[in-house]
Amino acid sequence: AFMEWLLPAITGLGLGAVLKSFIDFYINKSTSRKKVQYAEMREAYVGLLDALHKAAIEPSAINAKNFALWQTRIQLFGSSDVQEAVQGIIDTNDGPRTERDKYFNKMIAAMRKDLAKDSA
Repeated sequence: AFMEWLLPAITGLGLGAVLKSFIDFYINKSTSRKKVQYAEMREAYVGLLDALHKAAIEPSAINAKNFALWQTRIQLFGSSDVQEAVQGIIDTNDGPRTERDKYFNKMIAAMRKDLAKDSA
């Protein structure tokens, strides 16, 4: 009688431990991936802001190409809202300052939203 309930209990506990290990593995894998994605997005946003600053204070072919590199990273890691705002900044580069400022403010707001959402 003792063995009738002991064997299923041991088997059940063993299966539970194995299932818990698999679940923990996938949760940790997902969490790690999210941390890497957040770090890439944050780096892309900060890098773009730095490149935009350099291009504004010292316009040159090198700074323009550096900005284009960070814009490409935004296309890889940034949200569509940030991508659209960056494109708006580019499109209004020679236009009225108020239009460009509008896109810049949109970009900052979208970056702030993305970083707050993904850091939680």
